[in-house]
Amino acid sequence: MGKLDRRQFLERYAQYFNANRVETINNLGFLFIEGGAEGPYFFDSEGNKYLDMWCMGGNFSLGRRNPAIMSVAEQALREEEFGSLFFFSEAKGMLAEKLAQCTPGRLKTTHPVVTGAEAIDLSIKLARGCSGRAEILYADQAYHGCTGFALSMMAQGEMRDFAEPLVPEFKEVVYGDAEDLAAKISERTAAIVLEAVRSDADGKVPPAGYFDEVRRLCDQTGAKLIIDEVVCGMGRLGTLWGCQYWDLEPDMLVTAKGFCGGVYPMAAVVTRPECLDFFAESPYRTISSFGWSNIGARISHAALEETERLLPRLGLLGDSIESGLATLQQRYPAIIKSMRRAGMMFAMDFADESAGMTFLAMLFAHGVLAVASSQHLEIVKLYPPLILEQPEVDLFFERMETVLKQMS
Repeated sequence: MGKLDRRQFLERYAQYFNANRVETINNLGFLFIEGGAEGPYFFDSEGNKYLDMWCMGGNFSLGRRNPAIMSVAEQALREEEFGSLFFFSEAKGMLAEKLAQCTPGRLKTTHPVVTGAEAIDLSIKLARGCSGRAEILYADQAYHGCTGFALSMMAQGEMRDFAEPLVPEFKEVVYGDAEDLAAKISERTAAIVLEAVRSDADGKVPPAGYFDEVRRLCDQTGAKLIIDEVVCGMGRLGTLWGCQYWDLEPDMLVTAKGFCGGVYPMAAVVTRPECLDFFAESPYRTISSFGWSNIGARISHAALEETERLLPRLGLLGDSIESGLATLQQRYPAIIKSMRRAGMMFAMDFADESAGMTFLAMLFAHGVLAVASSQHLEIVKLYPPLILEQPEVDLFFERMETVLKQMS
C-alpha cells in the first residue's frame, strides 16, 4: 500500500465512513492514518512514531506484532483452516484445557465467542438459563460493551440513551459498597456482573473485603457472580486474571481484548460446569458463527503463555511507573490532583475536563497515546504494554513533563 496522509484520506475515503465521527476526530487532532506497528510503538502512514500507553484498552497488552505471537500466527496460517463452529479440533481443545488450568477454582467449561460484548451477553443468558431468574445487577458507571444485554449495563448518558428502551430487569448497585449490594440482591437475582477494578470510569479499587462479601451474598442467594476480565484480565492487574488480584472464584469469567494477543479476534466465557446443566436438552441453544477458529485458538494459547511469562516482571515495572507519576503529580498539583494504581492500570485525576483533554491532545502531539475515561474526561488512564522496558518508561515521563510544563 502506498503512503496516505491525512489530507488524502479526508479527500478520498472519509465520505465512506461516519462523517460526523471523522470530522470530530479530525477537529480534536486525533485523526490517525495507520501505517504500521512494532512492540510498544505504532506509526502513522507518514512515518511518525508513537508510544502506546493505552493498548486499545488491553488489545495490545503484549505489544504490537509480538514476536512470540506472530511466530505462532504465521505457522497456524500455514497449517490450519478456520474451522467450523459445529466441529472440534486439537487447537480448540488445547485452548479450552489451558483456560481450565489457569482460571481459578472450579472454572472449567469454555464457551467460544468473538468479542467481549458478545461474551458478556452470553454470560447473562447463561445466568438466566441456569437460574430461572431474570434480574441482573451491575455496578454504577459500568462499561461492559455496546451490544444488547451489555448496553443495558452501560452508565446512563449519550452512549446508551439513544437506544432506549433497553433490556428490562437490570438494576444498578454502587461499586465497592457491600451494604448497597446486600440491600438489593435477592432470590430474584440471576447474576451480578462486576470488574475486579472499575476500569472505564475511574480505575476505582474496591475496599478490602468487598469481594469476599460479594461471594458470600451470591452463595447465600443463589445468584451467579460474573467477573468481566476483558480489561482487568490477561496480566493487567499483575495477576493473570483480575479475580486472582482478590483471591476470588467467580461462577463465570469473561475474557477478550488481550486474549487475542493483538492479532486475531478471540473471546470466551469460562464457567463452572453446573452453570450448564440446563443445556442438556439443547446444547446448541446459543452459537457464534465465527467463535474460535483453529488459527485464533493457537494464537490465544500463545498469548496466555506469553502473559504468564511476563507476570514476574510487572511488579517492578508498575512500581517504576507509579513512582514517576507520583513525582509529576507532586510537581504539578494544580494540573494533576491525584493518581492511583492497580497492578499495571493507572488513573490520574486532572483539574477539570479541559485540562484532561488538553493534556491528551498535547501528549499525542508529542508522540504518546493515552486515553480519557469515556464518562469523566478529566480522568486520564494508562494501560502500558506489559513488554515495556525502562527506556520507554523514561521517554514517557520526559514527554509527559514537557507537556505539563507547557500547560503550567
